[in-house]
Amino acid sequence: METEKSQTKQENTSKTKKRTTAVKNELKKLKDEKAQLTDQLLRKIAEFDNYRKRTEREYLDRVKNANERLIADILPVLDDLERSIEHARSSQDIEALIAGSELIYKKLSALLEKEGLQPLVSIGQEFDPDKHDALLQTEQGDYESGTVVDEHLKGYLLNGKVIRHAQVIVAK
Repeated sequence: METEKSQTKQENTSKTKKRTTAVKNELKKLKDEKAQLTDQLLRKIAEFDNYRKRTEREYLDRVKNANERLIADILPVLDDLERSIEHARSSQDIEALIAGSELIYKKLSALLEKEGLQPLVSIGQEFDPDKHDALLQTEQGDYESGTVVDEHLKGYLLNGKVIRHAQVIVAK
């Protein structure tokens, strides 16, 4: 009987050692996996941070370059305006000055339209607070109440969005 007890005890000890070894192996495996996942997480965090910084830098570069292109497109208009001013100082021909100013205005308007700028048409239209700022109301027999009768300052749309409200006079 004692041999049986001894044998059972040895079997239990052997099973316990095997389980302990299996648990230790599993623990080591889990620790290694945790270390690997922690390393991957830290790398992903660093990659994302670099991505964020790079996209922010690229966005700022795009904005800067967009302004450079627009300014480069406006420079010929500025040159024309300088020449017009010089000519006006040396000439008494008002009609030539007016004609030159109109050409420069048309050139600048065409350039800005190419960039998506459009003037708001206000006179004769119904007053719209999303597009117009009313300066005053006036008695006007030719127009219905709430209709824009005069424009003090032109309004503009840029790619369909109001960037400056028109300052208008509205019929009572």
